Amino acid sequence: MAIGPQSKPTDTSPVSALDVKKKALEIKKNIAHKQTTNPKPEVNFDHSRNLIVSYDPKTAALAQPLDSQSKSSPIERANEVQASLPSELPSFVKLMLPSHVTRYFCLGLPKNFCDAHLPKDDVTVVLVDEDDKEFSTKYLDRKTGLSGGWRGFSIAHKLLAGDALVFQLIEQWKMKVYIVRASGLNEIDGALDLLNLVPCDMNATEYADSPVSEGLRFSQSVIEFKDIKGVDDFSIVVDNLVIDSEIPKHFQIKYYDLCRSQNMYLHENLPKGLNVKLAVGIILETVTIADAIRACKVTITRDDIGTWDKTLKAFEEVGMKVGFLRARISKLMGLLFESNELLEVKRIEQVKAEEEMRVIKEKLCGVREVIKNLDVEMETLKLKGQKLEPVFDKEANAPW
Repeated sequence: MAIGPQSKPTDTSPVSALDVKKKALEIKKNIAHKQTTNPKPEVNFDHSRNLIVSYDPKTAALAQPLDSQSKSSPIERANEVQASLPSELPSFVKLMLPSHVTRYFCLGLPKNFCDAHLPKDDVTVVLVDEDDKEFSTKYLDRKTGLSGGWRGFSIAHKLLAGDALVFQLIEQWKMKVYIVRASGLNEIDGALDLLNLVPCDMNATEYADSPVSEGLRFSQSVIEFKDIKGVDDFSIVVDNLVIDSEIPKHFQIKYYDLCRSQNMYLHENLPKGLNVKLAVGIILETVTIADAIRACKVTITRDDIGTWDKTLKAFEEVGMKVGFLRARISKLMGLLFESNELLEVKRIEQVKAEEEMRVIKEKLCGVREVIKNLDVEMETLKLKGQKLEPVFDKEANAPW
């Protein structure tokens, strides 16, 4: 292979790693200073309406020393968030596992919470995020968990295994959700906030520099994709850094298949200096969305597909070659639109037919009433006829 272990080249970029870290710390100190000098209420609870008016868990997190943030686990921070919420409404903490946020997208809820606060039936449970955006999900009583719609919520909020969520019941079958990221407040968050997975006027290298782990190695050359014979020859290189060790093997194989389908490295245009973990996250999310596209059924909602497209669009704008995935999504959305449009036409026809049936039934009831009245009248006439016969005979046979 043309790629091999090498020593790290001398940094010739205008901004050194030390300057980057100093800048990152300066940004975090400025944010923390602003939060402490202009504090916001952690929780604003309206007792008259029995509702949470506002809550900002990031404010509570920033109020803590940076060292304690990095040392505390997501569950511990989530428990702190839960503890700061009003006790008037029930809540629980849930740690995200791989099955919750990838492939299966099913979320089991605590049974004691479900028994106490949710119905013994399948219902729609609305999740409200920290921006007050609502997501409808399907609650399955027999599984005491969320199914349909949970995937859309998970993807829309880019949930990862290890994240912790705080659920608070704010209305009947409506829960507010607070997300505590596993990454916490660190340099990765700074890179994500500045890049936000979209082009930025400022050079990414000014803020994004991550330490190299033992498994990473540098390379000054990359094999042309057309020369790759199989997955064993395939390495993922971002800005001369081989990041294979950061990506699980099964994801590498799936990503290789995606690259092979387009006969190119999908990541080759990612900007230089991009944070390693951010690059890894983009590749993993691309594979996850590709798998979801291949596995989706006609019952999927346009909102779910739209979320995938928005994510891929952000990746595309930062340099990822995912246009072919967006093209597939566009076709699927077109098919769904045609199907939904035809379904809507049929629904309208059904409503009209049901209305005609209602009118016919009303007419039929009227005709039945007329027939019933005629039967009564005819029966009365028959009785009169029977009484008339002897009188008639007597009159006819009377003497002149």
